[in-house]
Amino acid sequence: MLLRYAPCFVLMLFATQTWAFKCLPVPEPIRDIKALGYYTDASNSVIDEEQLKENAAMIKPLEEFNKRVADMSDAYIEKKDVEAATCAITWLSSWAHDDAMLGKMVRINNAQADYYRQWVHGGLAIAYYKTQAVATTEQRAQIDSWLKEIAKRNLAYWDNPKATRNNHYYWTGVGIMATAVATGDADLLKTARSIYEKGIDDIKDDGSLPFEMARKRRAFHYHNFALDPLVLIAEMSRSIGQDWYAYKNKRIDLLAERVVAGYRDTSWFAQQAGISQEPVKVTGETGWVEFYRLRANHPEDFDSLHNAGPFRDPRVGGNLTLMARVGVFDKKEAVTP
Repeated sequence: MLLRYAPCFVLMLFATQTWAFKCLPVPEPIRDIKALGYYTDASNSVIDEEQLKENAAMIKPLEEFNKRVADMSDAYIEKKDVEAATCAITWLSSWAHDDAMLGKMVRINNAQADYYRQWVHGGLAIAYYKTQAVATTEQRAQIDSWLKEIAKRNLAYWDNPKATRNNHYYWTGVGIMATAVATGDADLLKTARSIYEKGIDDIKDDGSLPFEMARKRRAFHYHNFALDPLVLIAEMSRSIGQDWYAYKNKRIDLLAERVVAGYRDTSWFAQQAGISQEPVKVTGETGWVEFYRLRANHPEDFDSLHNAGPFRDPRVGGNLTLMARVGVFDKKEAVTP
């Protein structure tokens, strides 16, 4: 009997303030991904709201799956809820069994489908890392193989020399790194390292990223968006006893300091990009601050952003405030690169 037909849990808070679970069936696996690009200008900075809504409807089932697995993995690390973790593993092993996300990446007007697979891969791989202790040997083998195959497909996207290795490349690295540390795959670890170094090498002396500055009115937004995966990759290196933050004399500091300054005042980005910047709200994409401030030379510089939390983003595994607080990426002796 397939485990996917076993119940899965959703969290419910009762008046007694105790947590209980009710199992739900695993959602139908999504093999093919269809997504729509929603920018209308050459610099990819102006959003078509109707296309944005259409795209959101297309990818909603995929994002909902990612979110629910992330929520269950958070319940495990926060409350030691083994049933929640077991549920997350059940969902992951079911999708692994059915080769979810390994079908066609349907291209409508850009590579948005590939981007979503990269994002969801990272989220699910981190959730797996958080819950894999409760997986059976069979489930581990199944999920490990699946995540590695997705990693292989995602990396194949970058075989095209015309693909611009901007923030999307860094986001691919999140899934590659999370899969590497969860499965102990040395080759993927080397690949994740090369992706991380590429991102750090892209940082100019003024803390900017040329590809993200080219996004014109959304330049500041995309600097923040590019920093997020780089911090997560560096933070995951701690789980194998390494410190990738230190690469090139901790050059990542230049980007982090530039971004936090931008949250206070976007005028520098406006001057460099040649256009006023679109206002950026503090959202889950700012969750990198929860980890980074613990490694910063001047953590007080990041207090205002931290105080705007908690931060939740399923694309990087769930509740980042919680994950940082419990030290989810502290060294795991069981994982050997």
